[in-house]
Amino acid sequence: MTSSHLGLSFLDQGPILIRAHRIDNYAVHIDDHLLTRTGDLLTDVLDRLDSPDVVIAVDTGAAEHHLGNVTKAVLATGRPFHVIPVPAGEASKSPRGLRDLIGALHHHGASRRTLLLAVGGGMVCDLATTAAALYMRGIPYALLPTTVLAQVDAAIGGKGGLDDDGAKNLLGAFHHPAAVFVDPLLTSTLPERHVRNGLAEAIKVALIDDTDGLFTTLEQDPGRLPAGPALSTIVRAAITAKLRLLAADPFEQGDLTRLLNLGHCIGHPYEAATGYRVLHGEAVAAGMALAATHAHLTGVTTLAQRDRILALLDAYRLPSALPEEMREATWEGMNTVRRVRGGPLRLVLPHAPGNCTVIEDIDRVSYDKTVSELAARP
Repeated sequence: MTSSHLGLSFLDQGPILIRAHRIDNYAVHIDDHLLTRTGDLLTDVLDRLDSPDVVIAVDTGAAEHHLGNVTKAVLATGRPFHVIPVPAGEASKSPRGLRDLIGALHHHGASRRTLLLAVGGGMVCDLATTAAALYMRGIPYALLPTTVLAQVDAAIGGKGGLDDDGAKNLLGAFHHPAAVFVDPLLTSTLPERHVRNGLAEAIKVALIDDTDGLFTTLEQDPGRLPAGPALSTIVRAAITAKLRLLAADPFEQGDLTRLLNLGHCIGHPYEAATGYRVLHGEAVAAGMALAATHAHLTGVTTLAQRDRILALLDAYRLPSALPEEMREATWEGMNTVRRVRGGPLRLVLPHAPGNCTVIEDIDRVSYDKTVSELAARP
């Protein structure tokens, strides 16, 4: 539920001072077999919002496995609905994909009270969040993430993003959902590579906030890919840690939430430079490896702590180095980020699990030394 307040201060012969406040209240539901109860939960959301109908935006990759059960859940609400298929892949997370989704919403007669329900991975979560923020100046939406990456990261925090002009998340908006429905068991249909991809974001958040011992949990039997209750434990802990970081700064304007960029200052440019052939979590893993190595080379952390981080990435078969052929293109991408920001990268360095700091930037000499240091590992 959203509430807002506008405060005005009138000064003689001076400006009118405005204080605009908005509060979004919603639940992130996390449970195994949650999809079997989503109809009841969705009915509560629709009643609260007085929403007359639902539009389901579903990633075509997720539709094969989950659309039938999602449709049953929406049917149980008694509301009419439409389904908009969103082509799977990063190409849909773009201005063209946004135009297609907004055009489909308009075609189906979606109103300002229509609930947009996004089903799928990080791409459709980012796309739907942005579309919901822009369509008719903002409509309610809910997220039902079906990948590990989306459950622990993209669906958490009310942040949407689109890729454009060769830059990751160049466009986007903050727009909090009406609800998030996380059923970790939905990820059982994923290929192993996509599970590992999502675990990279769990490792990232554990390096920033290890209050619940998530990093140690991830280190337990890492040779075996977590599934069932073990994966559910990791998903819940990662979501809880991220929400703790966002609690005081939901629009990510302060240093504390900038820590969530760990691995991204280098990972995003690397991901974009590959034409998104590398998955997001894989790129973030490489970025974390470089950040940890730069931290060691500059005396911020010990070799033992750096090796602990790299060992966990290796155990989950995630990238722990930057390919030599991507060295130059990634650096150029980092320069693009600097131009867009009009300033330094604000690179996040891990000291140890639960302990990171932000530095201004990394220069070319240090970058090359870090890339080479990782390449020389046995």
